[in-house]
Amino acid sequence: MMYKRIVSLAPSNTEIIYELKADDSLVAVTRYCDFPNEARKKPRIGGWLDINEELVKSFKPDLLLTSTFVQNKITSKYRKQKLNIISLMPTTLKGVFDSIEKIGKLTDREKESAQLISTMKTQINNIKNKIKNSKNMPRVYVEEWHKPPTVSGNWVPTLVRIAGGDYSLIKAGVHSREVTTEQIQDYDPEIIVISICGMNDKVPKEWVTKRNGWQDLSAVKNNKVYVFDDSWLNRPGPRLTVGLENLARVIHPKCFS
Repeated sequence: MMYKRIVSLAPSNTEIIYELKADDSLVAVTRYCDFPNEARKKPRIGGWLDINEELVKSFKPDLLLTSTFVQNKITSKYRKQKLNIISLMPTTLKGVFDSIEKIGKLTDREKESAQLISTMKTQINNIKNKIKNSKNMPRVYVEEWHKPPTVSGNWVPTLVRIAGGDYSLIKAGVHSREVTTEQIQDYDPEIIVISICGMNDKVPKEWVTKRNGWQDLSAVKNNKVYVFDDSWLNRPGPRLTVGLENLARVIHPKCFS
């Protein structure tokens, strides 16, 4: 079945729908759905959790799409109201590909979704080839949230390893979790990537570099602290390969010179 009136309640789903050229079926999105630029022109129904329920219903959606465990309560609530809602909750890179495939089926864009997955895998292989002769694997810490400091989990550990870094603070497929100053000091990252959820790249490095107990970390002392647009790493969609390339560039810059 092809759905023709979709409300996307997550930016990743919105990006995938646009990439599959299925945006004609997208009747409303969240205020965080800011990519591509065309998505900003769609009607907004709220954010991750503060959703205007009456507004959602006014669009008469035949499908609602949520994402991540953060929206579990919303998913349950709408199911009780007999609205057709599907939750896509990838926690691994394979899960991201599965989500793209599923949205392809829901929008009658199966060929396009297969092509998108193939393109992403080609981009991943290209980056692997770029860094294949690198011998060292510097310790990397990616921060998803700052209060408290939270190490990025889910698919990020896989991306860091593909990019040629060590990422042993957390395993792939595990939700992001709080880390203590002592854990960070013991790990002593050589590279720190700041990717604060929902803040794009508008984060001062000082949030990390001036943090008590963090000044003597190798990454801080050697000025290897980088701020990323968080949508490159936090959204389980097509631009994860952009995040991957940028990770590889800061981990192995000589491979890209």
